[in-house]
Amino acid sequence: MKVLLGLLGAVTIPTMALAGISQSQFYFESPSEGWWFAGGAGLDYGKGLEHRGKGNGWVRNTSGWNAVNNWANVQPNSECTVAAWLRTSDTLTDGYMSVRRLNSDGSVGSVINEVKLVGAGSPNPQNRNYNRYTFNFNSGSNSKVLFYVGLWGNGKDSWIQVDDAVVSCPTPY
Repeated sequence: MKVLLGLLGAVTIPTMALAGISQSQFYFESPSEGWWFAGGAGLDYGKGLEHRGKGNGWVRNTSGWNAVNNWANVQPNSECTVAAWLRTSDTLTDGYMSVRRLNSDGSVGSVINEVKLVGAGSPNPQNRNYNRYTFNFNSGSNSKVLFYVGLWGNGKDSWIQVDDAVVSCPTPY
């Protein structure tokens, strides 16, 4: 419970206590993290292209849909946050960092929320020119969501590198 003091005296407002945070962390340090790919996409390890650590994910192509994908466990009916470090090409015109629903039949559902990615991010040499992108979403009845970073090819060599991604939701107790 929270107690607010104001002109009318003390007002008691019930609040939900939190036991912790439910997180799916994707650091790209191991191929066993469950990634799967569409089009031109994959994992790099030990190539010096990471934000930190030794690995990163990548998406690169001139045509079609291309993405790195993974399932993230979430707490149903929670306000959740997605954060990831991305490095993008100046030719990128139609990129996305998104979460989608899981349909009851196990298929991938509609977009819950996303960030559209266009062009190169701001120069950020202290982070190897990766920039942190984030957005919030409500998990609804979902206990699992699809997290992905992808792009539609535009006829030009376009790419996104992704590292240190986290999907987090408060866990009520």
